[in-house]
Amino acid sequence: MATNMLPRERVQMAMSFQEPDRIPIAIGGGPYGIVDELYKDLLKFFSLGDPVEPFRTGHNISYMDDRLLEKLGTDFRYVYPSLSPSSPSQKTKSPDTFLDAYGQVWKRAFPYFYTGKGILSDIHKIDQIDDYVKWPDPNDPCWFNNLCERARDLRNSTDYWITARMINSHGPFQMACDLRSTERFLMDMVADEDFAMALLNRVGDSLCSFLDRYLCACGPYIDMIELPGDDYAGNSNLIISPTMFRKFIKPIITRMVEQVKTFRPEIKVMLHSDGAITRLIPELIDIGIDVLHPIEPLPATNQSEVKKNYSDRLVFLGGIDISKAMPGSEQDVILETKRCINQLARGGGYILAPSNHLQSDVSVENVVLLFNTARLYGNYPIKI
Repeated sequence: MATNMLPRERVQMAMSFQEPDRIPIAIGGGPYGIVDELYKDLLKFFSLGDPVEPFRTGHNISYMDDRLLEKLGTDFRYVYPSLSPSSPSQKTKSPDTFLDAYGQVWKRAFPYFYTGKGILSDIHKIDQIDDYVKWPDPNDPCWFNNLCERARDLRNSTDYWITARMINSHGPFQMACDLRSTERFLMDMVADEDFAMALLNRVGDSLCSFLDRYLCACGPYIDMIELPGDDYAGNSNLIISPTMFRKFIKPIITRMVEQVKTFRPEIKVMLHSDGAITRLIPELIDIGIDVLHPIEPLPATNQSEVKKNYSDRLVFLGGIDISKAMPGSEQDVILETKRCINQLARGGGYILAPSNHLQSDVSVENVVLLFNTARLYGNYPIKI
């Protein structure tokens, strides 16, 4: 059995469906970060001093602090865009209304942001799309300030697993829903397939252009990249059928995965998709997704069965419940951590992490307890 492995070695072994010395642990990725209020509480808890400079605006998860990751003992470090095109970063006359780089409206309901009315929700013709959407220029240097330097420094000076966070918060399906409105776009997929496909292709072209520049900036140094998050399910079932996924969404995700693998085949590709997406897992494997987040702990998702069925074909990242266990008692956190280890860790192929962002209703003590418990019970061979 391997002992005292370096973080990058540990994660690489887990990614190869082998058992390292212990389960890798992670916090800070695009869909599993720490909200600003909790981050500042953790700084006080660990006496780390002032916050680092925020790495982005227009979000309530604004800090990437390697000091905190060191204190929590995680195996991952992150590189990130200096600005994301889908961030609500452009101010308007209303103090709670913002625009992203595409011209889409976002509303703030402290401390969160949500999309306002889709800017394409009232149009009817394909040739009107480009009249309303401002397709941002991926060659503008504003997106990737200092990115290459950080990625190179992490590669040369540390032994952590280096992950590139999402270039865009939302993937093709969710971006189309943002721009068109969810209800209207779901109707398009049934009643106006040409419009739905035209919009998706434009969105896909934009995302792939940004992905190309992202890879050029940090691709030589990273171990994994997160695709923009795309939610295809609710808490009990899929929002779109597997047939619709294959027809409309799968070609764009496939294109993005192939883009990464062409640049450097060894880069692992992670996709975040919330909800009960079990029926789509075979499609994601076929696309070439290496890592899936979050395997959300829902009544409709049997984590043990998912692990049993796909344990040698897909790495699972996440699993930890943030809605009840993490805001709960110490015993709740311990039991949840042990449950995930028991159901997902055997045979490797698992990175323990929250199933979504840790919110301000989680105590700093429970955050520390989560990772301490993971280290205590996550040694291989698993004995829970």
